Amino acid sequence: MKGVIVLFLLLFSALFSGVGLSVKQQMADAAIWQQEGVLLFPKALPISEFEFVTQHGDRVTHNDMRDRWKLIFFGYTFCPDICPTTLADLSRSWKKLPPEVQEKLQVILVSVDPARDTPESMKPYMDYFNPAFLAFTGNEMSLKTITPQLHAFYAKVERDNGMAYLMDHTANIALVSPDWQYRGYIAPPHGSTRMVPLLESLVKR
Repeated sequence: MKGVIVLFLLLFSALFSGVGLSVKQQMADAAIWQQEGVLLFPKALPISEFEFVTQHGDRVTHNDMRDRWKLIFFGYTFCPDICPTTLADLSRSWKKLPPEVQEKLQVILVSVDPARDTPESMKPYMDYFNPAFLAFTGNEMSLKTITPQLHAFYAKVERDNGMAYLMDHTANIALVSPDWQYRGYIAPPHGSTRMVPLLESLVKR
């Protein structure tokens, strides 16, 4: 009888410890998202159907990559500052993630300058930062459709000195669920110290 009681106490203690660790983990996970410039919406927002072309020349639609969370940001290859910084930060974060987390994520640059950003010009650009990342281009209508749905914007900026135009655009990274629902965003900065814990937490949702 004493042995049965001891066994019960051991099992109860193990169960209680497990629950305690689970609660602590949930609290720690929630704290990760309580940062300035980081937001998860209480309700997912729908994204309309779209069609783009990747830097590899492949057609891509809302039916693709439904096994992954998408980290989407808007930019262009002629961008002098925000885009290369964002891609470099994301690449550093990506390399610090375990393979099982990488498999559940897809980084996507949506070009706001499809007139200049062809698949041929975007491929070496993306390869320079990270070959695992994708670029979407080639469809002005789809761009105009999904940009406001992801709370983003872009605008052409002409320059008087005869130099090539620039594009003003959002710097946030949109968080899009595997079923292509807009779930939240991460504002700059996007350094690995901040991003790695967020991305590891994101794929558990």
